[in-house]
Amino acid sequence: MLPNPFQKPLTEFKDTDPLKNREIVRELLGPEGVHKYRKILGDTSDPTPKRDKELSKEDLLAMAAEAHSKIDTLSRDSVKPILERLIERQYTSQIQSLQEIGFLEPLVPQKKKGFTIFKSKEPEETTPEKLGATDILGTFREVPTEEAIKNHFLSIPNIKQKIDQGFTRLLIVPFGTSLDTLRSKTGELIKKHKKENKLLAEDGTELELDTTTPLWAWDGYNNADKSGKLVYYPEQFNKENHNGTTKTELLSSTPSNQANSSTPNTNPFPGYHILLIQEDTQIPREGKGTAKAGRDKIEAGKSPNDYLELLRTDPNYSKELGLTPEDWLTLFATNLNQKNKVINDWQSNKDSINYLVGSYFPDSDDVPNACWDRGARRAHLYGGEPTNAYEHFGVAGAVG
Repeated sequence: MLPNPFQKPLTEFKDTDPLKNREIVRELLGPEGVHKYRKILGDTSDPTPKRDKELSKEDLLAMAAEAHSKIDTLSRDSVKPILERLIERQYTSQIQSLQEIGFLEPLVPQKKKGFTIFKSKEPEETTPEKLGATDILGTFREVPTEEAIKNHFLSIPNIKQKIDQGFTRLLIVPFGTSLDTLRSKTGELIKKHKKENKLLAEDGTELELDTTTPLWAWDGYNNADKSGKLVYYPEQFNKENHNGTTKTELLSSTPSNQANSSTPNTNPFPGYHILLIQEDTQIPREGKGTAKAGRDKIEAGKSPNDYLELLRTDPNYSKELGLTPEDWLTLFATNLNQKNKVINDWQSNKDSINYLVGSYFPDSDDVPNACWDRGARRAHLYGGEPTNAYEHFGVAGAVG
């Protein structure tokens, strides 16, 4: 369906009637533009219809695109100060958490022919320390700047809508880092928090821990990102026709599926996923979800196939992606570092196991999932069939 310019495009008109929005379109397209545009949308409720000149379908579609483009520009201008404050408030604390966890490190001096190259002990100017992470190709990827992240989100057409829907929590994911490394460092963090009596459930109660294996993972995860057994952003969960992309392809900017617009081959931050997620990370059970700004929170109880289709085709979830194991580990670790609490504590009955539908194991036909398991006293990374639907399994979307 064509975009509707009468549905609250600007902040200042969000509580007004459609006539106000009609005035916006009139300013953009001229006195007769409103009626013509409403005709395009199949709306015949205009009380004062005018006789239109004969226009081709192509002309009408061009008029619709022009109006939508101009309204998008105005909408982005209105959201810019909101988005800037949102990023400014979280960027520094996010970087600090990633450093403390060990997901980000300073660039170390390089050795060459037996010598270590150092900067002068007394440089004329102080150079800011470069922070980043080394990816699976051995390349040091500097963490994106605050300004670059702001510009990235401003380029997303419906970003105002997603912020209104609660996507206000910044997540900087060192995606290029080895998945095995992220797992190891997350396990160390869990043990550290238990030792300090700061390993808490989402309701604030202290959790027990299997200190031998604080984070258990199915052996299919071992070296999966380096070997290419794990693919990212599949179009469907199908062994032969998933159209997913390996991490190596993504990092080398040569994805096998250039046409898949949902893959990060257009990501301006190679080696990183820069996401906005909802502040409330809980996945409600069926019938327990609430709506915000016209978006129903995704509830548990469906299969990975259902969730992938929902994110790809339902306009209520436009521009949302499923998480990857790297995303989930980063969210789990930063949440624990900042709040001392685990996520996806499914046995609380207020949260659910998270299907990570931004990734897929084609060889075994498994979709990753992750949670905190109270019975096993540890975090879990596992996998399940794309058709499996259980009452305590759900999905969380992200904007990136």
